Amino acid sequence: MDTNHSGLTLRAVLVATGLSLFLLLSTFYIAVKLGAAPWPIIFSVIVSTSIIKALNQPKKINLHEINVAQAGGSIGGLVAAGVAFTLPGILYLHRTRGIEVTVPDPLVLGILIAAAGLLGLLLSVPLKITFIDEENLPYPAGTAGAELLKLAGKRNSDLAIVMIIGALAGLFTLIRDLSFPGGFIIVSITSLGILLPFLPLPIATGAGYILGPRASFSWLAGALTGGFLLTPYFILTGSSADLTSSYIKNLGMGMVMGSGMSFLFGYILPRLRKIFRPILSTEPRYKFLLLAVIGIGFFGLLLNNVPLPAALLTLLLIWAMVAVAARMTGETNIDPLEQFGIFVTLLIAALYTLFSITLPISTLLMIAMTVSVACAVAGDAGHDYKSAMILQTKFSDIIKIDAITVLVTGMAAPYVFDIFVTAFRNELFTSIMPAPQAQLVADSLNGFEHPALFFAGFIIAFSGEILNRFLPAKLKGLPLWMPFGIGLFLGPGLALPIAIGAAISVWINKKHPDKFHTGILIAAGIMGAEGIAGFAAGALTIFGITTLTSTILLGILFLIVLLTGIWIQKNIKIKKP
Repeated sequence: MDTNHSGLTLRAVLVATGLSLFLLLSTFYIAVKLGAAPWPIIFSVIVSTSIIKALNQPKKINLHEINVAQAGGSIGGLVAAGVAFTLPGILYLHRTRGIEVTVPDPLVLGILIAAAGLLGLLLSVPLKITFIDEENLPYPAGTAGAELLKLAGKRNSDLAIVMIIGALAGLFTLIRDLSFPGGFIIVSITSLGILLPFLPLPIATGAGYILGPRASFSWLAGALTGGFLLTPYFILTGSSADLTSSYIKNLGMGMVMGSGMSFLFGYILPRLRKIFRPILSTEPRYKFLLLAVIGIGFFGLLLNNVPLPAALLTLLLIWAMVAVAARMTGETNIDPLEQFGIFVTLLIAALYTLFSITLPISTLLMIAMTVSVACAVAGDAGHDYKSAMILQTKFSDIIKIDAITVLVTGMAAPYVFDIFVTAFRNELFTSIMPAPQAQLVADSLNGFEHPALFFAGFIIAFSGEILNRFLPAKLKGLPLWMPFGIGLFLGPGLALPIAIGAAISVWINKKHPDKFHTGILIAAGIMGAEGIAGFAAGALTIFGITTLTSTILLGILFLIVLLTGIWIQKNIKIKKP
């Protein structure tokens, strides 16, 4: 029986729906432009808190209402990631391979996306018992969001500090994007292909602090291995720069997938009955909803030209991939959702090949997108469940609000995709808007360029993660291969600020352990600020507002936040005894 505090109000539903639609639109832009979709939870907490506090004055706020609103609001960012990391591959294949792929009808596609999100949500419900109630996995983004939300009900200086530092980070982000969006080059040795850029990304530094040293330094190790060891080796042995980059990306992608599969075979499958056993004890209404969503998903796949056997296999394999995504997200804060989509799609394609049947690339893309959206929502739901546990928010309220926003954003996502294809056709898959995940998905489904390197990376990471899991504690110390592989194919530009954040966390935890909690709150504020700047700038750009105008408008907003934070800090200090 759910005995925690309720927060599901009409106001929470309206705030969550509006925020989720905004994050759907802006995260799509960020994902294709930067090749990353940072967890929108901190951003959602900050915005939900601000709106509900403003509407509730002078009454005391209900933290559980805000928690429900932020949980539903963050869903839009994850639905956007699942679509943005896969569906633009349609345009990429046409432009680079001359392959014509028909874009499905938006209404039909929306049914599939919404069903995939609902399936990921419902399958994550029994996982909450295993991963959160029993194992108490950290789910760092959800934990950080809950800790930040606790400040909303307190009259102390911590909230003011978060506002001040966050506003400064936001102003820096605006200046950076206007003046030096490409960052700086620290080292460049053309003859060896060595290039060490530094991207000044506050959001990455904050993420590194929250993510912790092991995952962050593994990410950096992968980036440095690719940039300073493998690149010079391939260049010196006669490979071109483009070919070298392709080699390293295939190796890194293999490591990411190998790491994910190690969780599947080394952790999930041996515990499959335990993980999904709670489904058997759930109430009949849940089982009916799950069967209904599976039916809608099956219908949606058929409508999007996925053959019946492939549709059944997709739904079956989503079940396993959702468990892997939820487990990996809870432990590492990383959800390689497009990698799960690639794995399932290639497995289905291979099974069809055994019967001498070739599935069209359009079908493969639909399968990959469906799996990616389900895994994205399942990962986000895990963070929401963690936040609900910390704050003692009613669990069923979180499920209901997430279901509402999944439906709304899922049906809206195809129209957002149409906007991007129309507005950014010339910029997509260029240095301005590279959409690397969509390129990786499209290339993988159309055939690996360097399968030997891919499988070498797969075997290395699979074996390494198994060793990490079963070696005695004193013999452990191998890197986490998932972030290592990501570092390989994304390079050091993003890895450096992440590692800096982790190094700061190590220093504070060692020298000032009593301040570590405050550091998490500051990191959350920094992440939220750059999220506000990036998401809002993306949305304003889509609606035709120039970069300079959007920078001025957002700069004014951050100045107001900065001055407000200073005012709060000053008044609190005066009133201290």
